[in-house]
Amino acid sequence: MVSSPGRTCVACRAIRPKAELVRVHLVPGAGLGIDLGGGPGRGAYVCPAHPCLEQAVKRGELGRSLGVALQPIAVEELEGLIRERVSRKVASLLGLARRARKVVSGAEAVESAVKRHAARLVLTAADASASSVEKLRMLAVEAGVACYSSFGKEELGAAVGGAHRAYVAVTDPGFAEALISLLTKIPKKIEAGSGAQGETIDALGRAEPRRAWR
Repeated sequence: MVSSPGRTCVACRAIRPKAELVRVHLVPGAGLGIDLGGGPGRGAYVCPAHPCLEQAVKRGELGRSLGVALQPIAVEELEGLIRERVSRKVASLLGLARRARKVVSGAEAVESAVKRHAARLVLTAADASASSVEKLRMLAVEAGVACYSSFGKEELGAAVGGAHRAYVAVTDPGFAEALISLLTKIPKKIEAGSGAQGETIDALGRAEPRRAWR
């Protein structure tokens, strides 16, 4: 298997696989555009974590790497651009998976897919019932299935071609892998006061050591 080529984050200077980073590029008017898988022309790579994005903005690392004077941008605006780009790509992939009959939706269908070990990825709506989401998340953890909660019922429903959906399962490994790669690029914010030894929760709901963003 050919490994993803490495790129250096303009903020923390860590070298990571290109697939783990977000590529920022220029658009007309000295604004910024977002690429999720690389693209032509000059670009700057940054980790999709709040500390790196904040440092890249406040220290002018993006403009320096791109060789231009950028229009002022707040870190929240940059994170919004990334989320929007990820959301559109996720919706597109879910649409393709639906047409290929590689998704199921609805609480009973998703729970059944998880129990039958047919699910490769579970998506729960951010505005779904907290108790129901927790139940399904625990089932996914037991089955070793990645579980994400990033979009609303309306967004999930539109992506799979129907009414509002609180739960969606992807049954194809290829689609699941591509979607997980995208979902990990949604900016993550480390809460203030959590301490260096705090924990984050991975896609399977497991506690894992927090990465040190330098």
